[in-house]
Amino acid sequence: MKKVFFLFSMVWIVTIRGQNSFSTHINHSLESKIDSIVQAGIQNKAYPGAQVLIFKHDTVRLNKSYGFHTYDSIVRVENHHLYDLASVTKILASTLAFMKLYEDYNIDLNRKVSDYIPLIKNTNKKNSTFMEVLSHQAGWLPYIEHQKTVRRKNGKLKARTLSSIQNNLYTKPLTDSLFIHKSYKKKIMRRIKRTPVEKIGEYRYSGLLFFLLPDLVEKLSGQSFDQFLDSNFYDPMGIERLTFNPSFKFPKEEIVPTEKDSLFRKTLVHGWVHDEAAGLMGGVSGNAGLFANASSLAKLLKMFLDCGQFEGIQFLKPETLELFTSRTYPNSDNRRGLGFDKPSLDSIPSERYPSEKCTTESYGHGGFTGNLVWVDPVHQCFMIFLSNRVYPTREQRALYRLNIRSSLLDEAIKADLEF
Repeated sequence: MKKVFFLFSMVWIVTIRGQNSFSTHINHSLESKIDSIVQAGIQNKAYPGAQVLIFKHDTVRLNKSYGFHTYDSIVRVENHHLYDLASVTKILASTLAFMKLYEDYNIDLNRKVSDYIPLIKNTNKKNSTFMEVLSHQAGWLPYIEHQKTVRRKNGKLKARTLSSIQNNLYTKPLTDSLFIHKSYKKKIMRRIKRTPVEKIGEYRYSGLLFFLLPDLVEKLSGQSFDQFLDSNFYDPMGIERLTFNPSFKFPKEEIVPTEKDSLFRKTLVHGWVHDEAAGLMGGVSGNAGLFANASSLAKLLKMFLDCGQFEGIQFLKPETLELFTSRTYPNSDNRRGLGFDKPSLDSIPSERYPSEKCTTESYGHGGFTGNLVWVDPVHQCFMIFLSNRVYPTREQRALYRLNIRSSLLDEAIKADLEF
């Protein structure tokens, strides 16, 4: 009996606090199945807590929070609490913004990225097209570990990198007690510029373009990256809990912490982006940096599901969404769309990512911190799963071993219309 009580005490359901204008009708059969999967993850320390939102056929079927912020079981996860979205930022910030630029400035996706971003004009990346880079087959390097360059061998911080004191040189916070030199972003850009290009035409996941897109947004629109997203999408859609650098706007008790970083920041990462490179960009990046709750993300995914429209306003053209969310190179082994991830091509259903039930028309993205957002227009549904699987360290891999996200998505798609 004690064990049963413990399991049910780990579950916490909260009202949506004005974040969701959709009709809600809880499917209790689905809820029971989702509870079982998520609780198994908590028991096996895949994550200390999570949020799950399932939408199907114009109805929220489940919107629920589970567990706690950390394994000390002090702060329960509530529906308005914010999770670090990690690479989900790539589709709900940078790709979203780029789709708008594509429409407003008639960008030719077969044109060279260097025609728009002078940084790479005279480099080995000068001939890469938007089509190639956004679908991850331009041969660009996956990632740069900038965090390995800020400290000396004795552990002390190098000059013009980070400081424990905020002043007019070290302006932007990396954590509550570390601040970034105002010129460090230029170092990041120079490193991106110098990275090798290999095996052009083969699928190779790379996040480097997403560091460059915020500057392109500002160059074309005259607005900063976050201002552009706010004015074109988040604000008019009434999304209040989707932001970069949440510590500037929300109390820490409403932000779920990520990792106890013993190597780089040497503290619990709480209220600041987990991704090191995005952190060194000041927390605003196209690669990572967004924080949100599931209810806020539901509005964006509903807009995607409704062909770019939300509550009577057309935010993106249907043909834009279809182009970006379809496989870019359907006759190759590359499963990707433009910015968006797509289902894997495995012939064995049980090995397909992210779910054996999702259709080839579906799309979404995962995040390193333990997230998945996925839209299936054929089944008229989407699922949002947010967690902090990197707590207390990124070595926690039970989320993958237990196939939590795939199992949840399978159940979301299988859910019928009977309540």
